[in-house]
Amino acid sequence: MEEVIRLWDLFECDFLGLRVEGEVVREKMEEVIMKEGRRVVLDFEGVRGITHAFADEIIGIFARAFGKEWVKENIRVVNANENVRFILNLAVKLSIKHREKLPET
Repeated sequence: MEEVIRLWDLFECDFLGLRVEGEVVREKMEEVIMKEGRRVVLDFEGVRGITHAFADEIIGIFARAFGKEWVKENIRVVNANENVRFILNLAVKLSIKHREKLPET
């Protein structure tokens, strides 16, 4: 089962750039994925652009914590234009690179 998070409905803005906006989305995602055990669908309809800070907050943090495969299994992106997809993929790539450099605990 999936839960759709429509970013336009949350912010009514076509450019999402603030980390604090990403925190709002990530907290919703954590609730759905971690507590309810459901997959999240991020719907970017109406959003023309995002910053790396926003992308890192909604997807990079998960990639660093759990890895790329976990992200693929739990988060699906729809209605994202080429620019948004590029930034999301960059956030995952950089997060995985950072994750690999972290010391074992």
